[in-house]
Amino acid sequence: MAERRMLSKSLLMDNKFLTLSNDSKSLYLYLLMFADDDGIVKRSIMIDSVLNATNKNYTELEEKGLIIAISGNDEIRVITNWNGIETIREKLYSPTIYLNIRSQLYLRTDYSYTLNKNDPSVFSSADSWVTKGRPKNIKDFNPLIQQHLQEVQDKDGTSTVPVQDKDGTCPSPDKNRIDKYSVDKSRTAQANSEQTKKENKFKYINSSSNGGMGEDASLATTTSTSSIYNNATTENGENSGVNQDAVSSLFNYLNGISTTDIPKDNKRLADVFDMLIHNGYEIEDIQLGIDNIMNVANQMPQYQDKQSLAKLLIQHLPEYTKQTLEQSSSND
Repeated sequence: MAERRMLSKSLLMDNKFLTLSNDSKSLYLYLLMFADDDGIVKRSIMIDSVLNATNKNYTELEEKGLIIAISGNDEIRVITNWNGIETIREKLYSPTIYLNIRSQLYLRTDYSYTLNKNDPSVFSSADSWVTKGRPKNIKDFNPLIQQHLQEVQDKDGTSTVPVQDKDGTCPSPDKNRIDKYSVDKSRTAQANSEQTKKENKFKYINSSSNGGMGEDASLATTTSTSSIYNNATTENGENSGVNQDAVSSLFNYLNGISTTDIPKDNKRLADVFDMLIHNGYEIEDIQLGIDNIMNVANQMPQYQDKQSLAKLLIQHLPEYTKQTLEQSSSND
């Protein structure tokens, strides 16, 4: 976590901040200072004691929309407008250890966080946005919003937010009904998208300043990490082009430092290992990424069984491997 944070005049002059009680203003500034690079902060006994902060102060910040409370977790808070307040360079950015919290967050077009995936201004999940390099130079959000709405509709089987027509207008109510025609049309579009992902999966990306893992400037033609790995096998279930020896060695390394034993026939995790190898990462780089994931997992009881640990690796190993390599390069 960084030792310095930025404060701007616009933040201090914002009406939400100005109308806070003085105690809550102080608490908010402390939370900004102690939040991690994803804007997630754990409630601290030290901060509460120094400021004499109470639940009432936290509630006031929540009611003003300045922080987000997480259901079932009284210790963690999220700074709502973190990405608008702080600008952290990619080489200095360190992912949060609270990955289960970040996985619940979504990004609005002003880059603020929300827990509501059906918010009409949401354009991406926080996890997907971070995986793509946290771009803040997006010119046109409409394609991303429509893509997000389609993903929500495909996942839930229904849509609570009308999907716009190409001209930007909302269709008549009967066009938002999930009937046989709309479902078939959605499945056809999804199948075409998934085929494109398969064809591009093993495209080698020449080495660059980020260690060989290329980044798209826009999120418009990409999806979340988990979606890619869900569909990274051939139609008969076999892995295509997998470097079996290297993948096997990574499974051996993982199971050697873990209390669990993830089987080597876990196709989704094997695809993640293989994708990283094809994108130019050395085995040692990927092992460092595994080490960092394990450092997080070992602190969180919910990741102690093989199913949850495998899911954590599938979703976040590319991000952590890339981040580890960048930090190593900057230290050199």
